[in-house]
Amino acid sequence: MSTNYDAIVVGAGHNSLTTAAYLAKSGLSVCVLEKNDIVGGGVVSREVTAPGFKHDTHATGMILIMANPMIKDDELELQSKFGLAFDDPEGTYVSLFDDETWMGTFTDLDKTCETIAKFSQKDAETYRNFVNRTIQMGPMFTAGMFKPPLPFGPFVAMMDQSPMGREILGAMLTSATDFIYKMFEHEKVRMHFMKWVAEGMVHPDERGTGIYLYFLTAVAHTQPETSVRGGTQALSDSLARCIEHYGGEIRTNTMVTKVIMDNGKATGVQLDTGEILTANKSVVACIHPHLLGDYIEGLDPELVADAKNCELSSFGALNTHWALHEAPNYKCPEINKSLLVECVPSKMEHLRQGLTDCKEGKLASHFNAVIAHHTNHDPSRAPDGKHTLYLYNFAPLELKNTGPLGGRDIDGWNSEIRDQYKEWMMGEYSKYCTNMTSDNVIASAAESPADMAEWSPSFQKGDIFGIGNWIHQYLGRRPTPALAQYAVPGAEGLYLAGPFMHPGGAVTGGGRATAMKILDDAGADISKVMSI
Repeated sequence: MSTNYDAIVVGAGHNSLTTAAYLAKSGLSVCVLEKNDIVGGGVVSREVTAPGFKHDTHATGMILIMANPMIKDDELELQSKFGLAFDDPEGTYVSLFDDETWMGTFTDLDKTCETIAKFSQKDAETYRNFVNRTIQMGPMFTAGMFKPPLPFGPFVAMMDQSPMGREILGAMLTSATDFIYKMFEHEKVRMHFMKWVAEGMVHPDERGTGIYLYFLTAVAHTQPETSVRGGTQALSDSLARCIEHYGGEIRTNTMVTKVIMDNGKATGVQLDTGEILTANKSVVACIHPHLLGDYIEGLDPELVADAKNCELSSFGALNTHWALHEAPNYKCPEINKSLLVECVPSKMEHLRQGLTDCKEGKLASHFNAVIAHHTNHDPSRAPDGKHTLYLYNFAPLELKNTGPLGGRDIDGWNSEIRDQYKEWMMGEYSKYCTNMTSDNVIASAAESPADMAEWSPSFQKGDIFGIGNWIHQYLGRRPTPALAQYAVPGAEGLYLAGPFMHPGGAVTGGGRATAMKILDDAGADISKVMSI
């Protein structure tokens, strides 16, 4: 086992693995270091309930990464050589209201409009026209998504040169709530899209969230939302196989305590064992902006302070996992095969109150859940004839009040509150189904935001998106203007990768942009590893 490499990658989340894979493919000797016993960060599958039941304990649905050339063009040969495969579910996702009505979003625009028309023919036509316009804008969204972003000023100047660009800028300055209310007339249609926006862990009332609807609709109707066959872990494992195929090394159960600096250059890392590993060319680190000064000495204090001031998302989630005898059977059986089901209250005031509760530190007073039924289209995730259920509800990052559990004031998350809320969630969810009784449950588990923060330092306070997707933390301002180009000023050879960097949280394969920056700085021929 070597102690000297061309590049050392700290953290093995999917962004870091992506960067490492491209660097290894380019011919560099690479070592990836991960504190947990498996690679993947937020893109993992674990047996947290019972043996043989594979649960995606964080990320599950795949949509943004499908537009990444890493997947779209199979740049790393993950599909053709390293075993990555995707499922093809019958439906994308639906909003299921508590009065047993539903509305769906499918790749097929006609099918989507049919479900909207059940509530409002006018809204269906409005949506069709809007989607056709956003699809035209699609290249403007995706062109810069998987490469280093333009500085914010030049980006605004460029977008201001065309009517479409100016429309996008307007959406970036508008709240999703305002935009949706102007566009649609029916309350449930409005709720369907507001809930969709909220999946970015931002309150739809926040200025800047209007752009979400443009981007999401453009993507949703040009590529399928899917899931990874065998669980999201299979994506991370395929990246690991790619790295090792090209000679890279991966060490799990390995804790990095600091980045070693020598005359303003990152030259390696120190482990908690005292061992020092050296890097001849670069150190790539998944260091959350809030922790930058803890791992790197000698940085500009203003740089560190700005990074520490990055704002987290509006809320997080309490994620629960269930091993079942039978797959859930909805009172609306036509949605049983959907990839994702969003359980939504029937009244707008209840949806909005649930989101506001979480933003204010309370457990949501109304059930606003996301459910995935992986074993309906991927039986390999459970023993023969058995099923898994993925169920999460929005929850505060910092819990101050227990809400539906009694309205008690408390000081943060604990296992008792977590498990009580898990049972409350299942009680609410069971109202939408015919068979979600205690007899159907084999075992269950839950993760609170506090548990998620313990799993990964990238999830500060349980923020699975790294930092909030606010207008001042978009594009060339993410996480800060000084750090947005992935290289750390004052630390030559040190680069950042993670959900807190452009293009943001969720599963994007964003580490491709970090690799592009590193290779470009080194004067390498990027076209040898990327289709540019």
